[in-house]
Amino acid sequence: MKYNICIRTILALFLLCGLSLGGLDPSGDLSARNLTMADFSDQFPQISAGASTADASIPQATAEDPGTDVAVHTTDTPLAGDLNRLLPSSVLTDPPLYMYYNGNYMDWTDFYAAFPSNQPGLWFERAVSWSFYATLPLGGWAKELLIVPIATPVTMFEIYPGGFVMSYDLGLVQPGYYHLWYYADTPGRHHSIFATTSGYSNWVVVDVYAAPRPVLPSPREQCEKNPLCHYVNGQCLCTGVIDDPARRACEQNPLCDWVNGQCLCRGLDPEDPEKKSCEQNPQCSWADGQCFCRGLDPIEPEPSPSPEPFNPAPNPVAECESRPGCVWANGGCQCTGLLTGESSGYGDEGGEMGAALGSAE
Repeated sequence: MKYNICIRTILALFLLCGLSLGGLDPSGDLSARNLTMADFSDQFPQISAGASTADASIPQATAEDPGTDVAVHTTDTPLAGDLNRLLPSSVLTDPPLYMYYNGNYMDWTDFYAAFPSNQPGLWFERAVSWSFYATLPLGGWAKELLIVPIATPVTMFEIYPGGFVMSYDLGLVQPGYYHLWYYADTPGRHHSIFATTSGYSNWVVVDVYAAPRPVLPSPREQCEKNPLCHYVNGQCLCTGVIDDPARRACEQNPLCDWVNGQCLCRGLDPEDPEKKSCEQNPQCSWADGQCFCRGLDPIEPEPSPSPEPFNPAPNPVAECESRPGCVWANGGCQCTGLLTGESSGYGDEGGEMGAALGSAE
């Protein structure tokens, strides 16, 4: 009875103050109330005592690097509507492989059967499990899992490494599984716990480590890395160029020049057989390692097929007049000096006329 009165007093105090999620919001726009550790211990002795008796699996020394316990996290800020409030969790429909409870990592089925239905619970998300301990890089966002057993106001407490305590009013919450976005705003060890009207959850511990940032060399350091350069009056002045094997090989070719870090050549070696063959053609020129020709050699036409022999029809007139002393007249070949016995062979009339002329002689 005395314990419940203490818890209700705590909740009423922070509900009246209207506290927000301060350290869980990187904007810094939200009002926040904090207590010193001494004030926190005086006002809430039962809760503060639990911070010193955290789970034995939590390392004693604060981690300064991810180690093997790094939380599942992102550096992208979640949606504004998802900040500073509890969101329904999907662990019932998509359970993790393991849940840490009672000093062991239990599969979800065993955990679900073992965890008391009237007890609040708090975990941090890691790669394959939800645990009471995790590491998180500065500026990272990670999820906390809350099991709320009854309809109740929920208040989160966080002990900062600087020795003060922040409280975050999460409002009236119905029973169920929820997650809350946690922002790593300060390097060092953080302790978190939340309270309900039925009691308070276990403590979880988060070691926020400062991720090393690459240190870029100053302009002077960048300049003086070159032994031929000196940084003078804000400028890098170089007296020469460092020997570069690629540049040296380029400049040994009389047809090449080193320009802006590249070897540009006007042509290949004069003894290149491909170049010599190209330049032997008067219509071709060699440029940029290629043979460019202004035209092709004349194309010899393919021979036309020989015409078939001409076979004219018989021409009696031409045949007649080709004979000595013969003319074509009156439709027949008339000859005046044919040898005895010869005949024109063209028609009866011509033959008779030839015969008559031969008899007259």
